[in-house]
Amino acid sequence: MYDFLLVLAGGGISLVSSAAVTWLQGRHSRRTEGRAAAREATRQLTGLFITERDTPSPGDGTASSALAEAEILSVTIADRRVRDRVRDVIRLLRECRLPELEELSGVKAERAVQMLCDHALEVLGAHFRGDRLPALPQNVQKMLDAEEEALNIHAGGAPKQASAPKAPAADAPAAAASPEPPTSRKVRRKPRSASTIGTDGAAADDARSGDS
Repeated sequence: MYDFLLVLAGGGISLVSSAAVTWLQGRHSRRTEGRAAAREATRQLTGLFITERDTPSPGDGTASSALAEAEILSVTIADRRVRDRVRDVIRLLRECRLPELEELSGVKAERAVQMLCDHALEVLGAHFRGDRLPALPQNVQKMLDAEEEALNIHAGGAPKQASAPKAPAADAPAAAASPEPPTSRKVRRKPRSASTIGTDGAAADDARSGDS
């Protein structure tokens, strides 16, 4: 009985060990395949951006077919920040030939294509080497800031206007003036007549003589 339990325990340990090794090998294989696919996509994107930069733009103002392929390949980038940056560049490359975006951002289409492709190559190179992503160039930031308004104008909407400052509120009506206190009336004393003064003086003399 004891030997049978030992055999069962050994078989269970072997089964668990085999499953763990298989899972680890599969995980490592998937990671390796994912890294290889991401590196291959990065190389292809690099070639597409170089082609877009060096190829003369079509006269009808339409984007080249390389941008559609670049947009598909950008999905395979695992790093979210790199993926978002590449998508922003692809979107601006499609819209940089709009007259509204050129006017609002102050960047001409030919200059924008050159600048956007160079920035995309810098981002992909940093991602390939594992370095920190470069900062957005100032002109690219201007295009991103003006993108929404340019698309709105191109679609027939009105341009955004700065909100006018609100008019100052009307002054509150002045409080009712408090009633002035009633003017005190001065009572004028009636002047005494000469006869009254004489009578009062005589009465005073009689009083003094009585006291003596």
